[in-house]
Amino acid sequence: MKHKSLRLGFDVTMEKGSTWKPVKVQFWNQPSAYDKFKASEPFKYMSDALVGLSLVKLNHYIKSPVATPHLDYNFASEAWKALDPHTELYERSLPRVRALQSHIAVVNPELCAEFEANFNEHFETALKPWGVDLTALWPLLDSFSWFENKMGQPLMYNFGLNFSKPFVDKLQYLYSFLYNLRSLVAVDHNAHVEDPSHEGVKVDAITDYLPRAEYVVNDALLYWNFKKFSQPFAGPKTPDSRVEKLLVNPMEKAFHKYSHNACHLVDNLPKNFIESLSPMELEEAFYLVQMDWLLGSPAGLLFKIREEIFALQSGYEKIFWKDVEPKFHSKPVSLHLCCEVTPEAVFGSNAA
Repeated sequence: MKHKSLRLGFDVTMEKGSTWKPVKVQFWNQPSAYDKFKASEPFKYMSDALVGLSLVKLNHYIKSPVATPHLDYNFASEAWKALDPHTELYERSLPRVRALQSHIAVVNPELCAEFEANFNEHFETALKPWGVDLTALWPLLDSFSWFENKMGQPLMYNFGLNFSKPFVDKLQYLYSFLYNLRSLVAVDHNAHVEDPSHEGVKVDAITDYLPRAEYVVNDALLYWNFKKFSQPFAGPKTPDSRVEKLLVNPMEKAFHKYSHNACHLVDNLPKNFIESLSPMELEEAFYLVQMDWLLGSPAGLLFKIREEIFALQSGYEKIFWKDVEPKFHSKPVSLHLCCEVTPEAVFGSNAA
């Protein structure tokens, strides 16, 4: 089917003050709104196009042909899937996550379904006929806390979550929307600084959420070797319980206090998986499995979304850009974005 090019326009309103804090995204519903701004090509990494396309996928008001008669929803759907890089990474990593999951106890499906319903109920309050009220996403943080308390374990390196396909799709749209929204704020900031090398900010789909993955690998190797070599000195059949009480237990508490993420990584992986690898293979596996969790697991998706919502609530500089001070603005600032997505950009030279 031949598609025409798709124009996407929206406003991002920032809260007044000295914070990077978007509060709402308003989609241009009517064709007349595009008369004020000339549509340009999307940015290099498609952040403007992906915010608009994700918003179309998330907001059922915008999908309506009555509300947006100029919008080709089928093309918008195909364009999002073709342009969003995280979807492909998720599909590549998911089989390895499922392989690990076959060796561990999964989270109660009824609890996962209850969280889905709770999440969807809160999320619907953020959707408006004009777009998304970002401040209405903040209560979702309570939903995450409730879910972790019910599971009895955090989302970090959790490989035991399963959700319905529609819910996972919604999480992918939401993450794409939030991540690329932050990218737009970064683009705007970097366009107005005198020295980007010192004052600029960046976004990264890995280090923004796992800033020291290689450090976690080193700590995980130490923790695993400690567990392995301390086994003869711990347990009810040990000849001298004082060793366990005075050495093994205090050391294990110290590991969990100072290398929490590494301990959680080791404890969440199947023991037979770790024992089957040589020391060199284990070092590589500890790194790769972190990437698979982050990029290809439902828990990783939830973790990234929670970080983005934390940043919306507190300001991006509090969570992601701690080394750069935002400029003060006494009035709310709006970013006006207008881009045109063509079939050639989506499907390449073979576009019908």
